[in-house]
Amino acid sequence: MLLTTSRDPSSKARRFARALASFLSLPYVNRGKSNLVEEGSWLVVREDHGNPAGLIKRSREGEEQLGFQLSGEPDKKRLKMSVPKVAGKAAFALPIAQFFELEWLGEALPAQGRIIWVAPNSIEFIDEGQAKFRLKI
Repeated sequence: MLLTTSRDPSSKARRFARALASFLSLPYVNRGKSNLVEEGSWLVVREDHGNPAGLIKRSREGEEQLGFQLSGEPDKKRLKMSVPKVAGKAAFALPIAQFFELEWLGEALPAQGRIIWVAPNSIEFIDEGQAKFRLKI
């Protein structure tokens, strides 16, 4: 899976895309005017009035969307490569795990590791116990 932005992204959308790619240990592709290649899956950061507002997952199977409001500013530091896992109540967390093509750990929040914690109205991105950023869904 690759992560990119729209053709002419705002600086906030680019920063968010890079932070999310770093958290998910995915390659970030600076799209420019190139078209998306139909091999594999792509996550495209969608924006509204210059602010990141959603993700579109494109693959051969079709297109899925996840709308959100970014809460806080993502950390600019690159993270070490580590594949996150998803945790939270199954009704909320399983669709997010499937969207990001990640493993679901269950309903308990692990003490260590890189975790995407899914609650009814938010998704929190946690690395080694420290929250990196939160999405309101």
